[in-house]
Amino acid sequence: MKRVIKLNHITKNYIVGKKTLNILKGISLDVYKGDFVSIVGKSGSGKSTLLNIIGLLDADYSGEYLLEEKAIDKTSDLQQSKLRNQKIGFIFQNFNLIDEYTMLENIYLPFLYSDQKINKEYIQYLIKKLNLEQQINEYACNLSGGQKQRVAIIRALANKPNIIIADEPTGSLDEKNRNLILNILRDIHQEGMTIILVTHDPTVAQLSNKKYVMKDGLLYSEQEVCDENN
Repeated sequence: MKRVIKLNHITKNYIVGKKTLNILKGISLDVYKGDFVSIVGKSGSGKSTLLNIIGLLDADYSGEYLLEEKAIDKTSDLQQSKLRNQKIGFIFQNFNLIDEYTMLENIYLPFLYSDQKINKEYIQYLIKKLNLEQQINEYACNLSGGQKQRVAIIRALANKPNIIIADEPTGSLDEKNRNLILNILRDIHQEGMTIILVTHDPTVAQLSNKKYVMKDGLLYSEQEVCDENN
């Protein structure tokens, strides 16, 4: 199986006044094509910080990061931006939609910062698949939470990325919409998508085939946690 991500001893510190806060304390992780990786942990454990590094949103760390065997620390900011646009799709807890834009305009937005062409036929296929055809010209501010998250998923998939990164994708949703989003994530994983997901919800984590727990800046496999508790 092809490895798409390798993290080797990733460390992240913040300087607050005269103190150094160790947010990530030497994280190592391998992710292979088609994996569904979940990372659970309490607030402040370092989950989102790790996700930002994997998603090329934060380059201020030490350690080795290989994305599809390419050493990220040897690439420029512009190269990282291009890799992010080409390789990675993001799904956020708070949707990150622009209220004054229509659903379709929000989906097209990432292409403004990319040299990739908009595949309108593919996007229409996703809109139909996620049952949003009636909302295509609706402003984002008028959409329900479940509709907004489905729009965010379409936006993440629109450029056909190799990896989906999801940060608490069901955290703002009720149970009905949570289950709907879980079914969508399950479907795209079964179609071969690599997914890395951060969640505090054990039910969401059960979708994944590789489960990790983040605790005090360290990453443990589910098996390591089970062995420790026993």
